[in-house]
Amino acid sequence: FQALYGDVGKLPTRLFLNPMQVGDEVEIEIAKGQTLIVELVSIQDVKEDGTRTVIFEVNGEPWYMPVTDQNLLGDSAVREKAVAPGQVGASMPGVVVGLKVKAGDTVQEGETVATLSAMKMETSIPATASGVIKRVLVNVGDKVN
Repeated sequence: FQALYGDVGKLPTRLFLNPMQVGDEVEIEIAKGQTLIVELVSIQDVKEDGTRTVIFEVNGEPWYMPVTDQNLLGDSAVREKAVAPGQVGASMPGVVVGLKVKAGDTVQEGETVATLSAMKMETSIPATASGVIKRVLVNVGDKVN
C-alpha cells in the first residue's frame, strides 16, 4: 500500500475515509509549522484511454493529476499489449508504482521508464529502444499483466 500511495499518515482520518468533493478545501499539517491548504478544483471527463485529470490547488498552486478511472475499466478490461518493436510492456503482473517518463520525453535503450510492484518486490521496466516516447498508457496505481 505504501509503495503505491506513499505515507498517508499525515492525512486526517476523515479525509482518508471520505474522499474530497469538488470545492472542498482541507488543511494538512505535514510537519510542525508546515501546513498545506488543498482544494479539489475539478475532476475532468474521462478520456478515450480511460483516464481523467483531477485538478487540485495546493497552497494556491494548481496541480494536475492524471488518474485511471477504475470504475470504467471493470474486471474484463484488456490493455493494449506491447508487440511492436520499440513498445514497452510489463515483464510480470503487478501494479505500477512509478513512472519515469511522459509523452515527448527522450529515452535511451535500457533506461528505466516505469517501476512495478508485485509480491512486495519492485521491478524496473527498461526502454526496449532509444527514441522519443509517443504515448504512455498507464498511470501510477494501474494493474498490469
